[in-house]
Amino acid sequence: MTYNTSKIMEKHGKVTLAIEVMFINKIPFIMMTSRNMHFGTAKLVKDMKNNTLITSIDQLIQAYRTCGFKIMAILADGHFRHI
Repeated sequence: MTYNTSKIMEKHGKVTLAIEVMFINKIPFIMMTSRNMHFGTAKLVKDMKNNTLITSIDQLIQAYRTCGFKIMAILADGHFRHI
């Protein structure tokens, strides 16, 4: 099955993201998954400070926006309660 960009954007252009922090060998990564497309992204986080987390989240969101997606909501776990 072949999809063109306009069909993908029509069907999945509005995105809900789920986000969490995952530790691999005690190294934190922000993991983000789009709810309907099931597309995952990961970003290494140098520390768990609020400003660092916010910057990392903004960078991931910008990657989606650059591709033309509109972020409608972000679902997060307890690591982001303080942000």
